[in-house]
Amino acid sequence: MDEISNDPKRRIYLWTAPRSLATVFTKCMSFVEGVQIIKESITTAHVVGPEGTAAQNGDFQKAFPVGDEANPSIPEPKAAKLDLAFDTSKASFQWVKEMLESPFPGKSFVFAHDQAFSLRSNYGNLPRVFRHTFLIRNPYRLFPSWKTAIVKLMPLFIDKPFADMPEILVPAKFGYGELYDLMVHVKEKLGQSPIVIDADDLQANPASVLRQYCHLLGVEFKESMLQWEAGDKIVDTWIASKTILVVCRLYH
Repeated sequence: MDEISNDPKRRIYLWTAPRSLATVFTKCMSFVEGVQIIKESITTAHVVGPEGTAAQNGDFQKAFPVGDEANPSIPEPKAAKLDLAFDTSKASFQWVKEMLESPFPGKSFVFAHDQAFSLRSNYGNLPRVFRHTFLIRNPYRLFPSWKTAIVKLMPLFIDKPFADMPEILVPAKFGYGELYDLMVHVKEKLGQSPIVIDADDLQANPASVLRQYCHLLGVEFKESMLQWEAGDKIVDTWIASKTILVVCRLYH
C-alpha cells in the first residue's frame, strides 16, 4: 500500500456547520480502501484543548470531562475505541495541525472532518496540502437538530432562545457565516474550486452524490460505502479525541 504523500488528492477535508449529516458522510468515507479518518480534531482544539473555550463557560465544564456526575447521560467511551483516541490536554491548534500533516504509515488516503467555526477565522491553523470540500444543510433542518443536541448535552438550555446561546455552543455567525468565509478563503487564497454537497441531496440520492464526490476527488467509489452495519463499530478506526468519541456515541 502506498503511503500518503504531500498530495492533495490523498488528503481531503470536509468542512461543515454542526448537525449537517457529517458523521453519516464520514461513515461512508470510512469504507474507502486505505483511508484514515480524522474526526473533528480542530474542533477539539477549539472547544476543549489547552487553548479551548470550555474554560470560559462553567455550564460546559459541568458536562465534561467524560463521566462527570453533572451529566450522567454522557457515556464513558468503550475501551476498544481508545486505541486511536488522543487526549484533549495535548490538542493545541499547533499539535493538531502537525498531526493532520503527518505521514500516517500504512495508509494511502486521509479524510478529515471539522466544523468551520472552530478555526476562529485563523486560517494559519489550516493544515497544508489538503483538498477542501464542504457539506451544507438547510437551516430549517439544521437549527432544530442543533438545539436538540445542545439540550441533550446541557438540559439547562432548554428554554433559552437559540440566538442567546453562549458562543462556545453557537458561534457568532451561526456556523453558516464561518463556513462561507472559509469557502471564500479556499477559493481566493488557496486557488481551489470548492466542492459543495447539499445534505438534502445526500439524503435523497446518496449513491449519486457519493459517486460524483469521489469522481471529482479521484477516489474509487464502491457500493460498500452505502451499506454498513448499524451502530458505531466503524468509529473504532477513527482518529479523534476522547471527547469527540463520546459525542459521536451520544448523538449518532
